[in-house]
Amino acid sequence: MTEKVLIVDDDHHICDLVRIALESEGFEVETALDGKSGMEKIQEGGFVVLLLDIMLPEKDGWEICREIRGGHMQGIPIIMLTARGEEVDRVLGLEMGADDYVTKPFSPRELVARVKALIRRSDKYNKVQDLLQFGNLTVDMRSYIVRVGETELDLTPKEIELMTLFAHNEGKTFTREELLRQIWGFDSSAGGTRTVDEHIKRLRSKIARYDKHVNYIQTVWGKGYKFEVKEL
Repeated sequence: MTEKVLIVDDDHHICDLVRIALESEGFEVETALDGKSGMEKIQEGGFVVLLLDIMLPEKDGWEICREIRGGHMQGIPIIMLTARGEEVDRVLGLEMGADDYVTKPFSPRELVARVKALIRRSDKYNKVQDLLQFGNLTVDMRSYIVRVGETELDLTPKEIELMTLFAHNEGKTFTREELLRQIWGFDSSAGGTRTVDEHIKRLRSKIARYDKHVNYIQTVWGKGYKFEVKEL
């Protein structure tokens, strides 16, 4: 089945440029020129990656990202496309749940490479022969899936990366700076450690929907976080 990518950007030229680059690599591409129609397409589902501009008519990219991460489409990978290159904007996008951030102007070839890398992380291509069980929580490295009981959690690629890193290092304390470098690939300047806190908060919330009696990610005050099973 052909993998579908959605581009939400009000610049016709960028939409055409990115669409041609992605279609040449075998992707099926749909586009939306404003936030409202983009959100309607997102709700239809079926996309492996969303390329999302920030400055959009009708509804901006920040609002769309918040709605996705707070609704039933939580797991769709998001790459933010924007002319705003300040680090604080990048950090804000990542805090809201975006998985990557590309500043205009960009190379279509580089963007395609980022799309492919994100799919590999999120769509179960990184398969490790490992099945880790912690109480009611299962981290299945063979299929890149996290379950509570029989329920598969709808996690973003970054949330899955966090869970697998924690699961392979049970009991080890990671500082926020270490997590930021290992999962997001940048340092803690411009308040970037808030990105870690927001993702941990969402992870805990998603797990707690199905297991209210156990906390799996512990806060180590003054240091960071560690993965350890504790009953509440």
